Amino acid sequence: MAKRKVLKITPVLITLNVMILVLIIGFYTARLIKYYLKENGHKDENESVLLADELIKNQSYLDDTKGLVLDEKTGIYRYKGDVNNNYLLYSGMIYRILTIDKDHNIKAVSEENVTLIYPNFTSGYEKSYVNKWLNKSDTKYSGIYENALIESDHLLVNTSMCSDKIDDLSKITCEETFENSKITLLSLYDYKEAGAKNSYLNNGTEYNLGTLNSKNKNYFITSDGEIGLNKKDSIVISIKPVITISSGSELIKGNGKIDSPYMIESHEINKLGDTYIGNYININDVNYRVIAKDDKNVKVVSTSVIMKDEKSKLSMAFGGKTSAYSTSKGTVGEYLNGTYLKSLSVKDLAVKGNWYTGTMSLTKLDYANVYAAKTSAKVGMLTVGDFFIEGVNNVFTLLRGIEAENIIDVLNKDGNLYGDVISSKYNVRPALYLNAEAVILSGDGSEDSPYEIGVNDGKEESKTEEE
Repeated sequence: MAKRKVLKITPVLITLNVMILVLIIGFYTARLIKYYLKENGHKDENESVLLADELIKNQSYLDDTKGLVLDEKTGIYRYKGDVNNNYLLYSGMIYRILTIDKDHNIKAVSEENVTLIYPNFTSGYEKSYVNKWLNKSDTKYSGIYENALIESDHLLVNTSMCSDKIDDLSKITCEETFENSKITLLSLYDYKEAGAKNSYLNNGTEYNLGTLNSKNKNYFITSDGEIGLNKKDSIVISIKPVITISSGSELIKGNGKIDSPYMIESHEINKLGDTYIGNYININDVNYRVIAKDDKNVKVVSTSVIMKDEKSKLSMAFGGKTSAYSTSKGTVGEYLNGTYLKSLSVKDLAVKGNWYTGTMSLTKLDYANVYAAKTSAKVGMLTVGDFFIEGVNNVFTLLRGIEAENIIDVLNKDGNLYGDVISSKYNVRPALYLNAEAVILSGDGSEDSPYEIGVNDGKEESKTEEE
């Protein structure tokens, strides 16, 4: 019987095999690390990354009800369900990314309501006061919102809003679109497609949609996420803008979470005039928000009412002979520009600015009418069309009542605009103008770390870059 030949593996062959195995393991380990870092937002210092490309990396493949889901028929990526990785910080305000279209333009909606105005949808969305307030045009006092956005001319493109008239909520379609403006409102179709009340678009606040029915009444979303229909034209509505970011917009930083939102713009912030609309500043341990700016002045408003003492809120009458705001004796304006202003640590930085007191009529509830009259003072209050007027209730506004000279509009305890006589008492939410040259001493402008402002005496180092 023949003996079987036994193969002997030499030490050299073993060594070669081990070396090959080590090289294979090293190669794939390096690739794994490279792509892990790339997928998790790490990039070379000089590498340019488009926001759209970064978003698409997070596409959901296994679950088409949650996450970033691709509709292969339309080529549109859409965030669905209760997602938490679609936050965007732009021009000082937080947005939630809605969709990425087939051209990789990115549509996003503001996370919070930004103002209250009368809508005037009677002739459709395009001719509404809402569209005028949102977008710049040749019309005077248009584009209040767009003018507050940084580099909107090249960072934003026109937004496509579903414009189908909807009468039956079981048949929400998107066969027609309005594409004539950069900024719109959320449509009923986008709300439904995101998952409606079971999505991130149900964030506990009531807000209005741009979708109308056949009678030009607009839909709104309740604080519980339900769909309602406004049946009156003569009521103010809350505005939550929708923007579309250009496909060429680069990602500066962020991973889309609330504590690290995506950012597409950043600039140095050394003085108050460099801040964004919506940024927070601290005055006497109270947060104020930036609501308007020009080259010389910055207008800010308190996020709360004036306190009489540690436990009770100040309550007083508007005062005066008419509802026109003034600093005359016995008025709320006298108190604000006297007692209140003297109590502020930044009183020496306060400057005079315009407070608009024009009136409206029942036949023309255009926010622009308030600019027909004005008074000059350092401290005042908000009016319809001002940023962030919503959210603080039982307070005066500067909007004069339509019915009579002694009527002033207030935000009542329910947050509704309501006319009351000037002798009635309400809480007071102050706003004031500050010198735009005031130096940023510390903070990052967020609610938790508001900017501290002062005068640069050479000892303090100002903040040099937006966080």
